[in-house]
Amino acid sequence: MDEKNKILDLLTKHEFFNENIQKKVGRDRAIVYAVYLLESNKIEPTFQRTCVVCFKLFPESFSFSEFPEFPDSRIVRNCLWHCVYKTKGWLVGSDKTKYSTTEKSRMEVIPIFLKLLDSKMDVESLPHTMKVRGISKKELVTKSIDKEGKIIQEIKQSKGFQLFNRNREEIKSFDIKQSLGGDRYVSEAFLNKKLKDALEACKLLNDNDVISYLKWIQETWNKYIR
Repeated sequence: MDEKNKILDLLTKHEFFNENIQKKVGRDRAIVYAVYLLESNKIEPTFQRTCVVCFKLFPESFSFSEFPEFPDSRIVRNCLWHCVYKTKGWLVGSDKTKYSTTEKSRMEVIPIFLKLLDSKMDVESLPHTMKVRGISKKELVTKSIDKEGKIIQEIKQSKGFQLFNRNREEIKSFDIKQSLGGDRYVSEAFLNKKLKDALEACKLLNDNDVISYLKWIQETWNKYIR
């Protein structure tokens, strides 16, 4: 059996996670489980394969808001970034090669899903902090808001964000302005609004990496913007 049919066969036999469970475990953990599932079945977790597994097992979490019948690969890519980044360290790898789970994720994340499967998807098997999630409207959001996803993606692709993670001493005022959607002569009021919009997008989509960058901009505002 080739890899494609092996994956399709695996997904046909695997129970999908209902929307209530998806809301509680979150997208990042779901991504980790998708990579683990491929790994444990001796299938290389490439980006495309991970996208397919995520959409089939967690459909509400990884689809377009306007077209829920189609997978949104941008959400998958953002979550992979979260999980690979050192603050979480749940995955290693890249889109160009493949992804792998780490010892940390196998201790912190995978047991949650194994308990769910063993208990026949009983929410009571989740850790207490996950069971009580859902009070905040923002935490209940599982679908991608296209506008917010685009804001985060553009910041992550900017020179300013990349230098922030690599060498902050090289960052120039223009790099920051450009990362917020402005140019060399943009007004401070425009940048301030863009910064606030970006912070809201990060909170909605739970992107702590970009939040760190935006808070740094706030702290150095007088130096780089004014």
